[in-house]
Amino acid sequence: MTLINRRKNLRAKRMALSPSCQAKTASNVAKILSKQTIFQKSQRIAAYFARDGEVNLQSVINQEMNHYKQWFMPVLKINEKSLGFSRYDKNSSLCLNQYGILEPINSANQILKAEDMHLILLPLVGFDRLGNRLGMGGGFYDRALANCPAKSDDGPVLLGIAHSCQECKHIDAEPWDISLHMVITGSEVICVKQK
Repeated sequence: MTLINRRKNLRAKRMALSPSCQAKTASNVAKILSKQTIFQKSQRIAAYFARDGEVNLQSVINQEMNHYKQWFMPVLKINEKSLGFSRYDKNSSLCLNQYGILEPINSANQILKAEDMHLILLPLVGFDRLGNRLGMGGGFYDRALANCPAKSDDGPVLLGIAHSCQECKHIDAEPWDISLHMVITGSEVICVKQK
């Protein structure tokens, strides 16, 4: 199966989940995530606005907004094919980017790099138990994460968020692919590598 077809099939699986299944997974992920030590210790957390059947993190973001955590959301710079993270709170103004994804509206000097985060919650199209991930295919996250220290305590923990049905037996990683430290689904925490 080609990578394009694999992405299409995995996206179709998560889109086919009923609203009640989506809500249950989101609730379970929020409970599991909030109990993780790395989440409790992190102050600067990058998340995402769910779309296309992705696990919705809005409840955990809203719940933890006032607990000394700074939330950031991805902001795409389409012309540069890059991704940064903009501060997000309950008063943030939002707009739709070129791909129809919500983004906070902030000035360019308020956009931080991935390496400035403590924890990055990544939406996934697919994942395996080795920490390999399939994204939407644009490479935005891989480019943003390329400068993060992978083998030190200085870089962010990369935590994938997915539905259980998005698990793959094996994903062939390309040399530029950045792997995950952990994955959380609605039913389990998969620890891939120690940070």
